[in-house]
Amino acid sequence: MSIAQKHSPSDWVAAFTSGLYAPVNREVTGPPVAVIGEIPRNLNGIFVQNTPNPAFAPNPGHSWFDGDGMVHGVQFEDGKATYRNRYVRTKGLDDDIAAGKASYSGSLALPGQGPRHKNVANTDLVHHNGRLLALWWEGGEPYELSLPDLKTIGTYDYNGTLNIGMTSHVKLDPATGELHFISWGTRRPYLSVGVADATGRIARVTPVELPGPRVQHDVALSNRYVGVFDFPLMIDMNRAEALGFVLNDAKPARIGLVDRRDESAPVRWFEIKPCFMWHLMCAWDEGDDFVLLGARLDGATRVDARGQVHDDRPMVDGEHRFDSQLYQWRLNTRDGTVREGVVDDLYIEFPRVNDAFICSGARFGYAGAIQMSARTLKAEGLAKFDLKTGRREQLRLPRGHFSNEPCFAAADASTSEDDGYVLSFVSNEAEATSELWIEAAQDFTKGPVARIKLPQRVPAGFHTRWIPAAALR
Repeated sequence: MSIAQKHSPSDWVAAFTSGLYAPVNREVTGPPVAVIGEIPRNLNGIFVQNTPNPAFAPNPGHSWFDGDGMVHGVQFEDGKATYRNRYVRTKGLDDDIAAGKASYSGSLALPGQGPRHKNVANTDLVHHNGRLLALWWEGGEPYELSLPDLKTIGTYDYNGTLNIGMTSHVKLDPATGELHFISWGTRRPYLSVGVADATGRIARVTPVELPGPRVQHDVALSNRYVGVFDFPLMIDMNRAEALGFVLNDAKPARIGLVDRRDESAPVRWFEIKPCFMWHLMCAWDEGDDFVLLGARLDGATRVDARGQVHDDRPMVDGEHRFDSQLYQWRLNTRDGTVREGVVDDLYIEFPRVNDAFICSGARFGYAGAIQMSARTLKAEGLAKFDLKTGRREQLRLPRGHFSNEPCFAAADASTSEDDGYVLSFVSNEAEATSELWIEAAQDFTKGPVARIKLPQRVPAGFHTRWIPAAALR
């Protein structure tokens, strides 16, 4: 039985606006309700997460991707914590407030179902050139937020030099201060790679020709290359009730390398096994190899060469399973060969590393461990991977508790890659409450050193960022 046969569009709207996904409508500032354990005194800064949080009842075509951006943050100072949450006051949200209702259609709306969906700035966050920016997965102008109060300042166009959209998953090179990003759309060249320098200006934009429009999401970065993707994932609007995504495995899947040093060098493409990947973990250069790790999705809903759709993903009670696993690709830039394979068989999403090692060879990675019986994306635990030894450690959450994306936060004056803490919002679904869990990265399976009970529930959200106190100043 396919999802299209079992669920209506209203079912999907309900799934992503209730339970863990239900929006909150209060903006709150205050101390924790309680702290179980002790907040480390060598953890100073602010932890932030972007979440989709519709301010009004959604219009047709609404998906999880369409909720208005709301940023939740916990600031740490000398062993004390302060919680805040604020809407990202986008132009679209202001239009809705003026109208007193949702005035845009969702991203999966069929033609004629209302004005096109808006830039909700709800997906990721990056701190670049002294600014905290909220980003949208489809791309547009980022919205700047003030720190630490998280109030919206307005759109930020890199001093008038940003003339393309900035898709959410940017990569910041900690050594150069350069921010690398992609922009994609339905017109040629379909994909562009941009670079913003450390002074807050767009240094260059490189067009990347693709055979047609492709759903894009993440981008990879090593010291030498920017990695881009030609995954054959399409949007079939006749299947909007099934989230509309169809992987056409009759078409090739490719990874392209854009040379960071030689602007005139053509994009070099490497063909790989058909797949899709929402989120990568990290990349690095190793001799002649460009090495990439990510949460590879296999067995997706497919369309064959005759246009026939096959829902052949593993299912539980007719539901989709989130079956992405940690996977490695090695692209040899000397002879053009590809070696690829599963690193670990645990089902994961939202993979992360210590951001200081995002492009230079991280040893440790972190991710949410996905509950396979859930209809929606639910992480029932957290995992730490030693990418050198292959060892995996897991922290299982209490029954009925689910985590959001983990984020590594380096301890003040840290001396090694995993000298710090792993932070994640954890929610009790039945009680509709949330906590911030702090785990010592070097003693991961012991459990949290502190559980901060929050005055506000944090809905299931997207991506997180740690900003140390020194950057706040």
